[in-house]
Amino acid sequence: MAVHRSIPLKSPGEVLSGLRKKLRAQLHQIISYTELMAEDNGAAADSRIPDCLSDILSASEAILAAASSYNAADGIESFIDDFSPSMVDYCSRIRHCSEQIEVLARAERSPDFQTDSSKLRASVAALDDLMSSISIDKVAAAADASPTLRPVFPAERTAPYSTNGSSPELNPKKTPAQGGLILVVDDNEANRDVLSRRLLRDGCEVMLAETGRQALRMAQRYNFDLMLLDIMMPEMDGYAVLAELRKDSALRHLPVIMITAVDEIESVVRCIELGADDYLPKPFNPVLLRARINALLERKRLRDNEVLRTRELEHALAEVENQKTKAQELLVNILPRSVACELQSEGVVQPMYFEDVTIAFADFVGFTLSTEHLPADELVNILNQYFTAFDKIVQRYGLEKLKTIGDCYMFVGGLPVRSPSHPVDLILAAFELIQTTEEMAKAGPVDWKLRIGMHTGPVVAGVVGIHKFAFDIWGEAVNFSSRMETAGAPGRINVSSHTYARIKDFFSCEKRERIKTKDGREVDMYFVNNVSAALLANQKKGFEQRYRTYFRTNLKAFPGFLTQEAA
Repeated sequence: MAVHRSIPLKSPGEVLSGLRKKLRAQLHQIISYTELMAEDNGAAADSRIPDCLSDILSASEAILAAASSYNAADGIESFIDDFSPSMVDYCSRIRHCSEQIEVLARAERSPDFQTDSSKLRASVAALDDLMSSISIDKVAAAADASPTLRPVFPAERTAPYSTNGSSPELNPKKTPAQGGLILVVDDNEANRDVLSRRLLRDGCEVMLAETGRQALRMAQRYNFDLMLLDIMMPEMDGYAVLAELRKDSALRHLPVIMITAVDEIESVVRCIELGADDYLPKPFNPVLLRARINALLERKRLRDNEVLRTRELEHALAEVENQKTKAQELLVNILPRSVACELQSEGVVQPMYFEDVTIAFADFVGFTLSTEHLPADELVNILNQYFTAFDKIVQRYGLEKLKTIGDCYMFVGGLPVRSPSHPVDLILAAFELIQTTEEMAKAGPVDWKLRIGMHTGPVVAGVVGIHKFAFDIWGEAVNFSSRMETAGAPGRINVSSHTYARIKDFFSCEKRERIKTKDGREVDMYFVNNVSAALLANQKKGFEQRYRTYFRTNLKAFPGFLTQEAA
């Protein structure tokens, strides 16, 4: 027997591994088509068809077992000289059976069965070519024997094809597949065909990819439940595809089963290390494939459900946090921030004594007349516009709005955060309130003017009640500040002597004659006219410098129109 010696000069292990890969890949196609035809054939009228299909499987098993029994230590010469002659008979018997099936398929089978018989013959022809590349001279006698169809291995009928030592029937009882969208990646069209048809019969949806790069693009576009991945592919092999999948955070958890003709343990280890979930060498047992697919699909479903529940929980927690934030913001709108925090953490707010605060009342002159001419809803809307503008001004100067009492706007400086600059800050804010009121009156339907009164003194602050509670202040200083407002004039800021003593170094003030308040006392009062002329010599820089000198902090804001009026 002349032996073909044109094999590349590689190591014996590499050559033997290559031959075994080719054999396993080709036998995978033959076995897969045979199994599909056996399932389609059912209860055949011609009993020769299932007998012949069984013989093909048995012969393929014998070739596969013989090829797997060799290793690098046996030597490539031993494999070529011993394996090729012993397998010629098996190959010839497979060929005879496939030819007989094709004849019978043309006679009485369906078009699909005829198509599969042609594909089987093509796979058998490819196996013959592969065997020819190993040994040129065949043992022709066995190949030309018995033209009639007969069982090849009648004694082995009790142990038909199996890759894992089990003995399944040609039509084993199926465990229903769980379904799912599966991507089959293989550069060989016949392999893609048999795998996709097997999966479709098991109730799965299937998409196909011919290359590794195409598989990655499809995986990024579609939400696959599982990938069946070949290793030996041109341009980008299965190892590279696995590595790219596990680097992508969106694809990292996609289950992958390696289905390949490479059966070396090194390849299995490498795939598992790269993140493969399972490894099936070709040819594989379809029952085993179905079981492993079902297990991975179930695992992915459980993980997807867990991810979904986690997202729902995160969404619920985010919504709770959002509602909590809204509640906190609402509470801060009602109470000073530090007071709101104390109320949330402790449940109560302890009364606080502030020895030095400035209280201001701002009241609209002409409001009562407006209530007689304007509809209630329009009046409330206008009042809201004014008070909203006031809120922004007070916040800009770091002051605290306490409440509104009808058309009266009450705000304070020096609490809940103590600050020595609060009298000056309130005067600056009061100038802006008056200016804003005048501008809005020119553009709006009402001609209101603002009257502001202030006093500086001690107060007690706290939160009272459990329903519709509010932060408020009490003390003689509050009442006296209200007297300053009622004794004031439209468009003017009226301050007590206590407040005047704290602001006189910053503002030019006009002393008024002693005025009797509602409680019968005669007190000194002052109108605040503008920033002190000495401080405006260099625009507002003089004012800022004195502010920093007195209070050791930067000026929060400054009404620019004051410097213009002084000029």
